[in-house]
Amino acid sequence: MSAEPSHPRRSSARWRIPLLLGLLLGTLLFYRWRLELRRGPLTYRIGTVDARFGMSREAFGEALGRAAALWNGALSRELFRESSGGVLEINLVYDYRQEAAERLKALSLRMDDTQEGFERLKAHFETLKGEAEQKGSSLERDFAAHNARVAAFNARSEAARRGGVGEELHRHLEAERLELDAGKAALLARQEELKELAENLKSLVVVLNNFALNHNLDLVDYRRTGDRLGPEFSEGEFVQEGGRRSITIYHFPSADGLVRVLAHELGHARGLGHLENPRAVMHPLLWTDVPELSPEDIQSMRVKAGSR
Repeated sequence: MSAEPSHPRRSSARWRIPLLLGLLLGTLLFYRWRLELRRGPLTYRIGTVDARFGMSREAFGEALGRAAALWNGALSRELFRESSGGVLEINLVYDYRQEAAERLKALSLRMDDTQEGFERLKAHFETLKGEAEQKGSSLERDFAAHNARVAAFNARSEAARRGGVGEELHRHLEAERLELDAGKAALLARQEELKELAENLKSLVVVLNNFALNHNLDLVDYRRTGDRLGPEFSEGEFVQEGGRRSITIYHFPSADGLVRVLAHELGHARGLGHLENPRAVMHPLLWTDVPELSPEDIQSMRVKAGSR
Protein backbone atom coordinates (compact mmCIF):
# COMPACT_ATOMS: atom_id res chain seq x y z
CA MET A 1 0.00 0.00 0.00
CA SER A 2 1.44 3.36 -0.97
CA ALA A 3 1.44 6.29 1.44
CA GLU A 4 -0.86 9.27 0.84
CA PRO A 5 1.04 12.23 -0.63
CA SER A 6 1.47 15.17 1.79
CA HIS A 7 0.30 18.65 0.94
CA PRO A 8 2.46 21.19 2.80
CA ARG A 9 1.29 24.02 0.57
CA ARG A 10 -2.31 23.67 1.81
CA SER A 11 -1.15 24.15 5.43
CA SER A 12 0.79 27.25 4.45
CA ALA A 13 -2.25 28.65 2.66
CA ARG A 14 -4.39 28.24 5.79
CA TRP A 15 -2.05 30.60 7.71
CA ARG A 16 -1.61 33.02 4.82
CA ILE A 17 -5.27 34.08 4.67
CA PRO A 18 -5.61 35.11 8.39
CA LEU A 19 -2.28 36.94 8.13
CA LEU A 20 -3.44 38.91 5.12
CA LEU A 21 -6.75 39.68 6.83
CA GLY A 22 -4.86 40.92 9.92
CA LEU A 23 -2.66 43.18 7.81
CA LEU A 24 -5.71 44.50 5.97
CA LEU A 25 -7.51 45.23 9.24
CA GLY A 26 -4.45 47.02 10.65
CA THR A 27 -4.19 49.15 7.50
CA LEU A 28 -7.88 50.02 7.65
CA LEU A 29 -7.61 51.03 11.32
CA PHE A 30 -4.59 53.23 10.54
CA TYR A 31 -6.31 55.06 7.70
CA ARG A 32 -9.49 55.35 9.76
CA TRP A 33 -7.43 57.08 12.47
CA ARG A 34 -5.85 59.42 9.91
CA LEU A 35 -9.32 60.22 8.53
CA GLU A 36 -10.65 60.89 12.05
CA LEU A 37 -7.85 63.39 12.63
CA ARG A 38 -8.88 65.41 9.61
CA ARG A 39 -12.66 65.15 10.03
CA GLY A 40 -13.36 66.15 13.59
CA PRO A 41 -12.23 66.43 17.22
CA LEU A 42 -10.31 63.66 18.93
CA THR A 43 -12.32 62.68 22.00
CA TYR A 44 -10.50 61.91 25.22
CA ARG A 45 -11.28 60.68 28.73
CA ILE A 46 -9.39 60.49 32.00
CA GLY A 47 -8.27 57.02 33.08
CA THR A 48 -5.98 56.44 36.08
CA VAL A 49 -4.90 59.32 38.33
CA ASP A 50 -2.31 58.05 40.82
CA ALA A 51 -2.99 59.47 44.30
CA ARG A 52 0.75 59.70 45.06
CA PHE A 53 0.95 62.85 42.95
CA GLY A 54 -1.33 64.57 45.47
CA MET A 55 -3.54 65.70 42.59
CA SER A 56 -7.29 65.15 42.33
CA ARG A 57 -9.03 63.94 39.17
CA GLU A 58 -10.64 67.37 38.97
CA ALA A 59 -7.28 69.16 39.05
CA PHE A 60 -5.83 66.76 36.47
CA GLY A 61 -8.89 67.28 34.30
CA GLU A 62 -8.46 71.05 34.53
CA ALA A 63 -4.81 70.79 33.40
CA LEU A 64 -5.89 68.51 30.56
CA GLY A 65 -8.59 70.99 29.54
CA ARG A 66 -6.00 73.79 29.46
CA ALA A 67 -3.73 71.66 27.26
CA ALA A 68 -6.57 70.88 24.84
CA ALA A 69 -7.57 74.56 24.78
CA LEU A 70 -4.07 75.55 23.67
CA TRP A 71 -4.51 73.64 20.42
CA ASN A 72 -8.23 74.41 19.99
CA GLY A 73 -7.69 78.13 20.49
CA ALA A 74 -4.60 78.38 18.29
CA LEU A 75 -6.39 76.84 15.31
CA SER A 76 -9.85 78.30 16.12
CA ARG A 77 -11.17 74.80 15.79
CA GLU A 78 -12.16 71.98 18.15
CA LEU A 79 -9.32 69.47 17.75
CA PHE A 80 -9.84 67.83 21.15
CA ARG A 81 -13.03 67.24 23.13
CA GLU A 82 -13.55 65.56 26.50
CA SER A 83 -16.09 62.73 26.45
CA SER A 84 -17.01 59.92 28.86
CA GLY A 85 -16.60 57.52 25.95
CA GLY A 86 -13.50 59.19 24.52
CA VAL A 87 -11.27 57.06 22.31
CA LEU A 88 -8.09 58.49 23.85
CA GLU A 89 -7.48 57.43 27.47
CA ILE A 90 -5.20 59.75 29.48
CA ASN A 91 -3.48 58.48 32.64
CA LEU A 92 -1.27 59.91 35.38
CA VAL A 93 1.08 57.19 36.62
CA TYR A 94 3.61 57.61 39.45
CA ASP A 95 6.93 55.83 39.04
CA TYR A 96 10.67 56.31 39.61
CA ARG A 97 10.77 59.47 37.50
CA GLN A 98 8.47 61.53 39.70
CA GLU A 99 9.92 59.89 42.82
CA ALA A 100 13.43 61.00 41.82
CA ALA A 101 12.33 64.57 41.09
CA GLU A 102 10.50 64.87 44.41
CA ARG A 103 13.43 63.46 46.38
CA LEU A 104 15.84 65.98 44.86
CA LYS A 105 13.35 68.77 45.47
CA ALA A 106 13.22 67.79 49.16
CA LEU A 107 17.04 68.02 49.19
CA SER A 108 16.85 71.48 47.60
CA LEU A 109 18.58 70.11 44.50
CA ARG A 110 17.41 70.97 41.00
CA MET A 111 19.29 70.89 37.74
CA ASP A 112 18.66 73.61 35.20
CA ASP A 113 18.77 72.61 31.53
CA THR A 114 22.39 73.61 30.94
CA GLN A 115 25.62 71.66 30.81
CA GLU A 116 26.90 73.84 33.66
CA GLY A 117 23.96 72.71 35.78
CA PHE A 118 24.67 69.11 34.79
CA GLU A 119 28.32 69.37 35.82
CA ARG A 120 27.42 71.04 39.12
CA LEU A 121 24.94 68.32 40.04
CA LYS A 122 27.34 65.63 38.85
CA ALA A 123 30.04 67.01 41.19
CA HIS A 124 27.55 66.83 44.06
CA PHE A 125 26.79 63.24 43.05
CA GLU A 126 30.49 62.32 43.12
CA THR A 127 30.84 63.81 46.61
CA LEU A 128 27.84 61.85 47.90
CA LYS A 129 29.08 58.72 46.17
CA GLY A 130 32.45 58.93 47.95
CA GLU A 131 30.68 59.55 51.26
CA ALA A 132 28.41 56.53 50.72
CA GLU A 133 31.31 54.23 49.85
CA GLN A 134 33.29 55.34 52.91
CA LYS A 135 30.31 54.94 55.23
CA GLY A 136 29.48 51.56 53.69
CA SER A 137 32.99 50.19 54.27
CA SER A 138 33.06 51.51 57.85
CA LEU A 139 29.64 50.05 58.60
CA GLU A 140 30.64 46.66 57.21
CA ARG A 141 33.73 46.57 59.46
CA ASP A 142 31.75 47.64 62.53
CA PHE A 143 29.04 45.05 61.89
CA ALA A 144 31.71 42.33 61.67
CA ALA A 145 33.27 43.48 64.95
CA HIS A 146 29.87 43.62 66.63
CA ASN A 147 28.96 40.12 65.47
CA ALA A 148 32.29 38.81 66.81
CA ARG A 149 31.52 40.38 70.22
CA VAL A 150 28.04 38.84 70.21
CA ALA A 151 29.46 35.40 69.43
CA ALA A 152 32.01 35.72 72.28
CA PHE A 153 29.28 36.94 74.66
CA ASN A 154 27.03 34.00 73.79
CA ALA A 155 29.89 31.56 74.41
CA ARG A 156 30.62 33.08 77.83
CA SER A 157 26.94 33.11 78.75
CA GLU A 158 26.56 29.45 77.82
CA ALA A 159 29.67 28.48 79.82
CA ALA A 160 28.46 30.46 82.83
CA ARG A 161 25.03 28.85 82.61
CA ARG A 162 26.53 25.36 82.69
CA GLY A 163 28.80 26.21 85.63
CA GLY A 164 26.24 28.21 87.56
CA VAL A 165 25.89 31.99 87.45
CA GLY A 166 26.81 33.99 90.52
CA GLU A 167 25.29 37.39 91.26
CA GLU A 168 28.38 39.36 90.28
CA LEU A 169 28.83 37.45 87.01
CA HIS A 170 25.11 37.86 86.26
CA ARG A 171 25.40 41.66 86.68
CA HIS A 172 28.46 41.72 84.43
CA LEU A 173 26.76 39.69 81.70
CA GLU A 174 23.59 41.78 81.87
CA ALA A 175 25.59 45.01 81.55
CA GLU A 176 27.42 43.59 78.54
CA ARG A 177 24.14 42.47 76.96
CA LEU A 178 22.69 45.97 77.30
CA GLU A 179 25.85 47.43 75.77
CA LEU A 180 25.62 45.02 72.84
CA ASP A 181 21.94 45.90 72.31
CA ALA A 182 22.76 49.60 72.26
CA GLY A 183 25.59 48.95 69.81
CA LYS A 184 23.24 47.01 67.52
CA ALA A 185 20.67 49.82 67.59
CA ALA A 186 23.36 52.34 66.62
CA LEU A 187 24.53 50.12 63.76
CA LEU A 188 20.96 49.70 62.46
CA ALA A 189 20.45 53.47 62.58
CA ARG A 190 23.63 53.96 60.54
CA GLN A 191 22.38 51.31 58.11
CA GLU A 192 19.13 53.25 57.60
CA GLU A 193 21.10 56.46 57.00
CA LEU A 194 23.17 54.65 54.40
CA LYS A 195 20.01 53.35 52.69
CA GLU A 196 18.64 56.91 52.54
CA LEU A 197 21.92 58.13 51.05
CA ALA A 198 21.77 55.34 48.46
CA GLU A 199 18.23 56.39 47.48
CA ASN A 200 19.40 59.99 47.06
CA LEU A 201 22.19 58.75 44.80
CA LYS A 202 19.72 56.74 42.72
CA SER A 203 17.56 59.83 42.26
CA LEU A 204 20.59 61.84 41.18
CA VAL A 205 21.48 59.12 38.68
CA VAL A 206 17.97 59.23 37.17
CA VAL A 207 18.01 63.02 36.74
CA LEU A 208 21.61 63.21 35.52
CA ASN A 209 21.15 60.40 33.00
CA ASN A 210 17.96 61.99 31.73
CA PHE A 211 20.00 65.08 30.80
CA ALA A 212 22.98 63.04 29.54
CA LEU A 213 20.85 60.90 27.21
CA ASN A 214 19.15 63.92 25.70
CA HIS A 215 22.42 65.82 25.22
CA ASN A 216 24.67 62.96 24.09
CA LEU A 217 26.84 63.06 27.23
CA ASP A 218 28.44 60.23 29.20
CA LEU A 219 26.02 58.43 31.50
CA VAL A 220 26.51 58.26 35.25
CA ASP A 221 26.52 54.83 36.85
CA TYR A 222 26.23 53.84 40.49
CA ARG A 223 25.86 50.14 41.28
CA ARG A 224 23.77 49.71 38.13
CA THR A 225 21.05 52.08 39.35
CA GLY A 226 21.13 53.66 35.90
CA ASP A 227 19.58 50.47 34.52
CA ARG A 228 16.22 51.65 35.85
CA LEU A 229 16.29 54.53 33.43
CA GLY A 230 15.98 52.47 30.30
CA PRO A 231 16.71 53.90 26.84
CA GLU A 232 14.92 57.20 27.47
CA PHE A 233 13.60 59.26 30.35
CA SER A 234 10.32 60.76 29.19
CA GLU A 235 7.75 62.83 31.04
CA GLY A 236 4.97 61.11 29.12
CA GLU A 237 4.17 58.98 26.11
CA PHE A 238 1.45 58.45 23.53
CA VAL A 239 0.83 54.84 22.57
CA GLN A 240 -1.35 53.39 19.84
CA GLU A 241 -1.85 49.63 19.78
CA GLY A 242 -4.42 48.44 17.30
CA GLY A 243 -7.57 50.42 17.98
CA ARG A 244 -6.52 51.49 21.50
CA ARG A 245 -4.94 54.89 22.07
CA SER A 246 -3.58 56.22 25.34
CA ILE A 247 -1.43 58.94 26.87
CA THR A 248 0.46 58.28 30.09
CA ILE A 249 2.11 61.08 32.07
CA TYR A 250 4.92 59.99 34.43
CA HIS A 251 6.52 63.23 35.56
CA PHE A 252 5.96 66.98 35.47
CA PRO A 253 7.91 69.81 37.11
CA SER A 254 5.01 72.16 37.96
CA ALA A 255 1.32 72.86 37.30
CA ASP A 256 2.18 74.76 34.09
CA GLY A 257 4.73 72.07 33.23
CA LEU A 258 1.97 69.44 33.40
CA VAL A 259 -0.12 71.45 30.92
CA ARG A 260 2.85 71.66 28.55
CA VAL A 261 3.60 67.91 28.82
CA LEU A 262 -0.08 67.10 28.17
CA ALA A 263 -0.14 69.46 25.17
CA HIS A 264 2.98 67.71 23.81
CA GLU A 265 1.40 64.27 24.05
CA LEU A 266 -1.91 65.50 22.63
CA GLY A 267 0.10 66.73 19.66
CA HIS A 268 1.48 63.22 19.17
CA ALA A 269 -2.07 61.85 19.41
CA ARG A 270 -2.99 64.04 16.43
CA GLY A 271 -0.03 62.68 14.51
CA LEU A 272 2.56 65.42 15.11
CA GLY A 273 6.26 64.60 15.32
CA HIS A 274 9.02 66.45 17.14
CA LEU A 275 10.20 69.93 16.17
CA GLU A 276 13.69 71.42 16.34
CA ASN A 277 12.78 74.74 17.97
CA PRO A 278 13.62 74.34 21.71
CA ARG A 279 10.71 76.66 22.56
CA ALA A 280 8.20 74.53 20.68
CA VAL A 281 5.79 72.39 22.71
CA MET A 282 6.61 69.58 20.27
CA HIS A 283 10.35 69.78 20.95
CA PRO A 284 11.51 66.43 22.42
CA LEU A 285 12.83 68.09 25.62
CA LEU A 286 10.92 70.09 28.20
CA TRP A 287 13.04 73.26 28.02
CA THR A 288 10.45 75.46 29.73
CA ASP A 289 7.34 75.10 31.88
CA VAL A 290 5.50 77.82 29.95
CA PRO A 291 2.38 76.31 28.32
CA GLU A 292 2.55 78.26 25.09
CA LEU A 293 2.56 77.07 21.48
CA SER A 294 5.22 78.27 19.07
CA PRO A 295 4.47 79.30 15.45
CA GLU A 296 6.09 76.01 14.39
CA ASP A 297 3.70 74.04 16.61
CA ILE A 298 0.69 75.79 15.12
CA GLN A 299 1.84 75.40 11.52
CA SER A 300 2.64 71.72 12.07
CA MET A 301 -0.86 71.10 13.45
CA ARG A 302 -2.48 73.04 10.62
CA VAL A 303 -0.79 70.78 8.09
CA LYS A 304 -1.55 67.55 9.99
CA ALA A 305 -5.17 68.37 10.86
CA GLY A 306 -5.98 69.70 7.40
CA SER A 307 -6.66 73.30 8.52
CA ARG A 308 -6.08 76.22 6.16
